[in-house]
Amino acid sequence: MPTATICTDEFVSLGRAEAQALGMPGLPLVVIPHPLGGLRPEEVRARAEAAVDGVVYVLTQPAEKLSAEYREQKVEPKSKFRPKPLFA
Repeated sequence: MPTATICTDEFVSLGRAEAQALGMPGLPLVVIPHPLGGLRPEEVRARAEAAVDGVVYVLTQPAEKLSAEYREQKVEPKSKFRPKPLFA
């Protein structure tokens, strides 16, 4: 069944690692700008509208083609995620 996985640019590396760990290294990720939290509804809508072409593409292309394309795709996260220590 075709599926579109949407991921913000901050979590692309994590999404790729998870896909690899689950045996799906060519899983298509439709990447949108981070963050979504704190945005006004119209801003979220604009980001969703900008992602529509990518979502339609991954839902309508043959799985083999997508796997080959996305396995080679390089997307750099917006920034390096630096978690804050729990016990500082």
